Amino acid sequence: MMFQAILNDRFSGSSVLLEKTLDWLSSEVASGNAISDAALHQLREVHSGMACFVNLQRFFSENKLSEKSLNKFRGRIAEEEHGMLESFCRSFPEDMNRVSVYSCSGMVLKALTMLERSLEVDVALCAPDGEGQVMAESLAKIPGVVSSLWGDGPYFSRVLETQAVVLGCDAISPNWLINRSGTGALIAIAAGLKIPVYLVRGPLKFLTDDELLELSLKQGIDVPAVASSDIRWENPLLEVVGIGDVIVP
Repeated sequence: MMFQAILNDRFSGSSVLLEKTLDWLSSEVASGNAISDAALHQLREVHSGMACFVNLQRFFSENKLSEKSLNKFRGRIAEEEHGMLESFCRSFPEDMNRVSVYSCSGMVLKALTMLERSLEVDVALCAPDGEGQVMAESLAKIPGVVSSLWGDGPYFSRVLETQAVVLGCDAISPNWLINRSGTGALIAIAAGLKIPVYLVRGPLKFLTDDELLELSLKQGIDVPAVASSDIRWENPLLEVVGIGDVIVP
């Protein structure tokens, strides 16, 4: 049941999906159940474009799955995550309190929580999948944070009022990143307005350029009911974007 729920999860960011996967693996190991490489490969295929599942499968192809290796893997994640969040907090200017975020990112949520300051945060709905609502609701629970959920069109206009854009990512390499479709447009708008874009990358997101560019990209929800069969439905969930001027603490 846990495994199927992870496969069907269309709202969680890759860092949260990784946490859920490790909880599932721990449960299976504790129960004495064998985990096939095919199951890890299926996670990688269903959540394609997410580097954490590439690195998860790679790690357990080199290390036998056990309670000890899982603890080692969790320790690696915790160490990487702590360092990345600390770097973000050190680099993010103290006078910035109007922020725009995009899609649903567990790392961005943790980063803004660690700032421990009053913030006004604009969130894009990211229709039709709508995972931005989950992000907005999570942000609203942080003390001092005022969270506003915007439709996608108004959100991009709203960027004019922000001081900084803070993004997560599903994969990153020296020259590229993968994130929710629309990220490239958001970065371009921010660059044109000279608004800084900060990237909070999570653990196990790094790949080589070749590895990243070879990934297939996860698609969004299926075709909706449309009035005419002549209409072609397009809903890529993820896209590849050049890093360019993005600040990676």
